[in-house]
Amino acid sequence: MDFKSWDVDLAAGEARHASGCIIRVEGDPRNPSSVDPSHFPKELNFIDQARLLRCGVEALANAAADGGFAVPRERDDSASVKIKSRTVRDLEQKAKMFADNPDKPKRAVLSLKKREPAGD
Repeated sequence: MDFKSWDVDLAAGEARHASGCIIRVEGDPRNPSSVDPSHFPKELNFIDQARLLRCGVEALANAAADGGFAVPRERDDSASVKIKSRTVRDLEQKAKMFADNPDKPKRAVLSLKKREPAGD
């Protein structure tokens, strides 16, 4: 079996092997966030399945590098505006008031240290 015969469709994030195996990736094909293999030939053992999967992901990565695949950039967090609902703001205010309250009840302290045996 020729493990290198892949048809790659970068727009769909998909690679198809001549044997019928299909590999779909999410995200950047050079560093995918998800890999979904399917339709492995039944006669392949698990070692050859792993090899076929590795070669398919490499084919996608090579095609992305050769084709100049550009990853869509995420928004700049410094420029984005975060909107909090009234409920979230109220809960945060209550939590802050409780944390700053000197009269808050003391909580029991859980220690994982072994206690020293009492004196003889």
